[in-house]
Order: sequence, then structure tokens, then C-alpha cells
Amino acid sequence: MKRLGIFMSVALIAVICLGGCAPEFEKPSLEDMAMIGVIGFDYTGDQDVKVSVSIPVPSSRDKEMTQTYTTNASVTSEAMVMLSTMAERTMSLSQLRVILFSEEYARKVGLSKVLLDLYRNPIVGENVFVAIVKGRAEDVIRGEFKHKPELNTYLNNLLRPRVETAFTSFASIKDFVYMLTSEVCDPNLPYLVKRGEDVEVWRVALFRGDKMIDYMSQREGKLVQAMVGRGRLPRMNFTFPKKEKKGTKIEGVSAEKSSEQKEEQIVLDFVWAKGRVRSNGSQTKPLIHISLEMRASLVGYTGTKDLEKKAQFDALKTQLEAQIKKEATLMLDRLQKANIDPAQLEESLRQKYHGAWNRTVGLKLYQKAEFDVQVSIEIIGFGTMD
Repeated sequence: MKRLGIFMSVALIAVICLGGCAPEFEKPSLEDMAMIGVIGFDYTGDQDVKVSVSIPVPSSRDKEMTQTYTTNASVTSEAMVMLSTMAERTMSLSQLRVILFSEEYARKVGLSKVLLDLYRNPIVGENVFVAIVKGRAEDVIRGEFKHKPELNTYLNNLLRPRVETAFTSFASIKDFVYMLTSEVCDPNLPYLVKRGEDVEVWRVALFRGDKMIDYMSQREGKLVQAMVGRGRLPRMNFTFPKKEKKGTKIEGVSAEKSSEQKEEQIVLDFVWAKGRVRSNGSQTKPLIHISLEMRASLVGYTGTKDLEKKAQFDALKTQLEAQIKKEATLMLDRLQKANIDPAQLEESLRQKYHGAWNRTVGLKLYQKAEFDVQVSIEIIGFGTMD
């Protein structure tokens, strides 16, 4: 036992001595890390993808600067290895906030390969915003945006949900993966356009699977968001031609000015909205009922109606309800022909379907469906009137 104790003591001393001789690898400090805030993907025409990254760099003048790097690679992990050799600091995706795809890449390649690779990466957060860019994503990442915050902060704030831009879903990487695997709807993402020194959330990119195939206007996006149950919508402008009496002429007024006087303009600020969607359950002649209830404040009006008189006020309300119903029906017909369902209307069909459900069944019923749109508007207040 005495010999065993001596042997154990010698062995312990040897381990301590050998440990002291081993090389030390310290973890890089925060100052040595290059935190990628924005990453963009562009189409190259072959199997590789062009990857661009933006990295904020604190400066001594209390204003952040931005470093950008670009490379071509077949997968994101390979791109990270190649980009790391270009920077003087260790690159990391732990602070990634925005993922950009060019429209060409989204249409020709699709987003699933890249997004699923990033989604499975444990250091990438689930709340990273995803958006489509008109033109090249690299142009946005390398763009100069004067009088704006540093690019990573600017784009992150731009893509955060706000009432003014609530015509799109502002999907995170987690949201897109959910929509991609959904059996009752198609994904949609913000569609960005670089205009000089600004980036604008311009339209709504629509997908069939992981590939972009079309887009919606802001106005159509507002109607879709009402159908999916968004409680607050952006303002909407309505223009109606005025009814003139036959034989009436306005002397001394140019043709351009006269045509302006023939328009009745209304601006509504929607403070509350609710959409109800249900189907009749038929598999041969499916009918989807869509009820839109809205409360709005009338913040602008240039017509000749006397809104203090109940009859004329009710006529204006009926006019607005008919216009929204018309626009919603035309939009749904267009989306149905394109075989896209961003409004999750198939969910109403699934709820009353008997049997095994999958997306193929849902799309067949959606293609045969007719739409019945009912709109109810309650005007609860008035803003500044012209």
C-alpha cells in the first residue's frame, strides 16, 4: 500500500508537469471577434453562391463603421471558412440579424438550402429577419447610406414589424421554416428596393415552396394581413370619380385641373381589423366565406358629401365597403390562378375535410373554390378634413 501511494504521488506530479508544458489556446476576446450582422446571397449562374457579409467595427469617433467581405462558395459553412481568411478577426454568426437574398437567387435556386443550413447552426438565433432584394444583395450590403445608422442596425430596425409597413409578414428564419413546412399556406417575405441612399420595403415576395414566383403590392398585402387576423393595418387611400351632371362645364379651368376635381379622395386610418374565414365543407364545390370587420378613423376627405348628414355618411361607408370587397375578390382570383395561398385560406378547407390531409389535397380544393367576401366598416372618428 505504501508503494502504491508513492506511485500515485509520482504520477500526479508528472501529470501536473506535463500539463504545464502543453500549449495554451485562449478563447478570443470580444474585441477579437468579427460579428456578422448582415449576410447576403446572390445568384452566380453555377452551383456556387456569392456570399457577402457586413461586420460593424467600433471606431474611435463614437460612430460605428462597417467592413464588408465577399466570396463564392457552394455552402454557407464553406463560405465562412473562406471569409475567415480575409479578416483580421475571428468571424462569428452569433450576432447575425438580417439575411438577404437577391430576387434572381430566390427565383432560380430557392431559399431552403441556405436557410435550413443556418437554422440548424446552434449559434444562429431564431429571430433573424429574412428579406428579398431587387437586384443584388451585395449592392445593399456595400451601399452607402448617409444620415442613417450603421448598416446592420439600419436594416434590423427597418425589418422590425411596424404599423406603417404591416402589409408583409416580416418573417424571421424560424417563421419562414414554419411557413415552408406548412400544409395550409405559402411563405411570403418583405421585398426590398435600394433607392439611392435609402432602402424601401416596397412589395411582398410570394413563394411556391422555397422559390419566389410572384409578388403583391402593398395594398394587396394589407388585405391579406386583414384576412390572416392582423389587428392593426396601415392607412389606405381610396379614390372615386365624382359624378357630374350632364351639360355642366367649368370655364377657365385647364383639362388637367378639371380632371383632378372629378376625384373624391378618402384616407382611412385602420385602428382595428378582424378577419374570419370559413368554408362550406364541400369537396366538389367548395365555397370560402371571408368576413372582414374594420374600424377606422377618417383622416382625410376631399369630396363634396356633407358627412354630418347621415344619408351621405352612410353612402360613403357603403362605397368604401364595396371598393374593398371588389379589390379583395380580384386579388384572391389572381392568387388562385397563380396557385398561391399567402392568406392561409386552405386552413378553412382542412378544418372540414374528412380523410388524410396534405398540401396536394389542399391545393386541389383551393383551385376549385369560389370566394364570398363580406366587408363591414365602422368609422369611429374624424381627423383633419380638407
